Amino acid sequence: MRKLLVMTMLGVAAFLLHKWYNREVLLEGEGFVRLQSEHEHFHFHVDLPPGMEIQPGDTLEIMHLPPTEDGRTNGEICYRSPIRLYKASALRRFLTKKSSLVEINELVEHP
Repeated sequence: MRKLLVMTMLGVAAFLLHKWYNREVLLEGEGFVRLQSEHEHFHFHVDLPPGMEIQPGDTLEIMHLPPTEDGRTNGEICYRSPIRLYKASALRRFLTKKSSLVEINELVEHP
């Protein structure tokens, strides 16, 4: 009986951690997109509306892409697009920051 209670409590705790980790808040707005694609590099920059800030763990979705020939921009294309910013939960943000620090340390400390 006690083992069943412990297993149930562990299951509930795992479920709640999973729900907390996957929790997101959606912010919508319009951003100014600069897309530059050349032979040697690809650069993509989005100016967010006031009040929106990307932090570790967040996801930005750009709703419209400009029409291009074969994905080439022949320089730089600037346009406005609706955007969606999915704000990560505090747990996901914390774990993203910690895992990033580990990766940076591995790069710096690698012989």
